[in-house]
Amino acid sequence: AAATGAMLTYTMLSKKLESANQSQSKSKSTFDDQALTRKPSLIFEPPSEKVIFPHNHEEKMRRRIAARVGIEDDNSQPRNSVTVRVPATSANMGPGYDCLGMAVDLWSEITVERSDKFEIIASGDGADQMPLDETNLMVIGAKAAFEAADKTMPPLKYTVVNNIPYARGLGSSSAAIVAGTIAGLVLAGHTLPCWGSESLLQIAASIEGHPDNVAPVIYGGIQLGIHN
Repeated sequence: AAATGAMLTYTMLSKKLESANQSQSKSKSTFDDQALTRKPSLIFEPPSEKVIFPHNHEEKMRRRIAARVGIEDDNSQPRNSVTVRVPATSANMGPGYDCLGMAVDLWSEITVERSDKFEIIASGDGADQMPLDETNLMVIGAKAAFEAADKTMPPLKYTVVNNIPYARGLGSSSAAIVAGTIAGLVLAGHTLPCWGSESLLQIAASIEGHPDNVAPVIYGGIQLGIHN
C-alpha cells in the first residue's frame, strides 16, 4: 500500500509539472532569463524538471545556498545603521546545565549607528542598572565582529529599548552579546560562514563562556549545545 501510494504521488507530481511546463511555454514570460541566471532570487526560482520530495534534503539545501548568491553582494556593503531584535532565553533546563536552553517570546531592540562619539542610550526594564561604558556586552560583541572582519571599529552610538529583565535569569547578557555581534557584522559589511562552522555561535559562545543561552538567541526554539 505504501509503495502504491508513493507511485501515485510521483505520477501526479510528474503530470502536474509537465502541465505547468507546457502552460509556461505557451505564454510569454516577462522575466529576463539572463538576469535570473546571473542573479538568483530568494523569491523566484526558475522551474526545474526535477521533482523535490521531502527526503531530498541535499537538493533542497543546494537550492537554498544557490539562492543566497543573489544577496551576498548586498550583505557585503558596510552600513551606517542597523536595528537588531533579540529574544530572552531560559537555560539550565533539567539536566542540561550550561548546554540546554530555549528562546522566550520577550524581545529587546537595539539600534547601532556610526557616530562622532561613543554613546549608549538605554530605556526600558533595568536601564538604570545597565553599564553605559565599553564593558557593556553589546560593545564587546560589536568589537568581536569588527575583529572577525579585520576592520577597525569606529565610534558607535547604541540605542537600547530593553524588555528583557536585567540580571534576572532570562539571558539579558546573551541577548546583548548576540545583538552587538550581529550589529557589528552588518555595519562592517562582513558575512560569516554558517554551515559546518556556525561562526556566529562560536563568537557569541566564546564571549559568554557557554552556548546554552546564546544558541537559542540566534536560532530560536530549544537548542542543545555541545562543546568539543
